[in-house]
Amino acid sequence: MINIRKCNNNIIFAEDNGQQVIALGKGLGFNFRPGDEVEMSLVEKVFVPQEALQLNRFSDILTDMPYEYIILSSKIVDFGKARLGQTLNQSIVIALADHLNYAAKRLSDNLDIPMPLAWDIKHIYPAEFAIGEEALNIIKAETGIDFPKTEAAAITLHFINAESDLSDMPNTIKTSNIIKKSVSIVEEHYKTVIDEHTFDFSGFIALLRNTVMRFMYHTKEKQVQEDMVLYELLRKRYNYAFSCAEKIALFIEKEHGWQLTNNDISFLTLYIDRISAHSGSDKIKQEKKNG
Repeated sequence: MINIRKCNNNIIFAEDNGQQVIALGKGLGFNFRPGDEVEMSLVEKVFVPQEALQLNRFSDILTDMPYEYIILSSKIVDFGKARLGQTLNQSIVIALADHLNYAAKRLSDNLDIPMPLAWDIKHIYPAEFAIGEEALNIIKAETGIDFPKTEAAAITLHFINAESDLSDMPNTIKTSNIIKKSVSIVEEHYKTVIDEHTFDFSGFIALLRNTVMRFMYHTKEKQVQEDMVLYELLRKRYNYAFSCAEKIALFIEKEHGWQLTNNDISFLTLYIDRISAHSGSDKIKQEKKNG
């Protein structure tokens, strides 16, 4: 590994086997000049940017980045990778370190930044949210900083975005808003509050998320024949849940231009019927009986 240039005393941009990398280690920028071969025993972490634009962006971030936050971020990411059982985009370490650095500054300045998507993220991405919650414990153990619980949702977003090269923050927020609105449609339709702690609610959320992502990323599915027999059966037998599913389909088409398939509406109907049954609402029971 050859040092290209110093970012700060602990971070350098280097070339390793013909590839530009970011190398981290105590004193790397201080001990090695441009063109020097780097002693690998001093390198603690190596990141490979996906593109030159990303390298330039990280250069701005890392110049004033406290080294301790990168190490802290690395520990959180390593924990998250082990929990999720999958690889993540390497940029998450630097992006998360930058987030934690500024979150700590906001906390010291008594600036409370609200996280309106906290509910959505917790229910749509439960596995990632659990990592965000544990990250708060890691941060407190390592630094003594006690971040507010809403910070778990912000950390979760970084893991969501790092799980796929297709993912990005705007689409994550867009997905969350669509799901939140869809849940509101069900609650308004049935005049009740949904029990969020049921298995069927989790399945409903997962179905919505996968449906939205299919449209968002233009994922091509295998040719699946529309099951019109099931569609007509559900339309007649579960007409109240079916009309609710149609409301969701209309909202998605009107706001985002995506036309749900008959199969999509059928699956939504089944889940809506199940989650409505858990609410215990007398109005639902009566409407379902009348339906």
